[in-house]
Amino acid sequence: MRLRKIQLSLVLIVLLSCKAYRPVTYVVFNNESKEKIDFSIVMNDREKNKNLSPRQYQARPGLQEIPVREFRKGIYALQINTHNGQQSKSLPLRLDSDRWVMVTYIHEDSLTIQKKFGIVDTGMLKKVAGKYSGIDMYIENRRPPNL
Repeated sequence: MRLRKIQLSLVLIVLLSCKAYRPVTYVVFNNESKEKIDFSIVMNDREKNKNLSPRQYQARPGLQEIPVREFRKGIYALQINTHNGQQSKSLPLRLDSDRWVMVTYIHEDSLTIQKKFGIVDTGMLKKVAGKYSGIDMYIENRRPPNL
């Protein structure tokens, strides 16, 4: 009888832990410019059609992980805004497991971009405050091996 209660308790714990699982969104921000940048992350719940509270962050030059909270399983739209909304990028995000969002940001003059990348893509880059600025973003299902 005692063994049966322990088994039942373990099954109940496993079922409750599976139900309580919430996927985590990890944001890895690569700031290619030489100065700090203020940006915001906005998650839009597409199933309920409502914006979740935007979060403000500041990225130092280089690669860093930005802490983002856990969300319920579902379909979202992830939007990154910089320069008070003048520059933004949005992607659909399905959260059924943990996701890693890789964001690359650059804000430099055309000569520096030309030296670094070999080309200045004016279709992707936008001129903000006299310099070219751009955001690129993609989503990984697994933790990138170089982190």
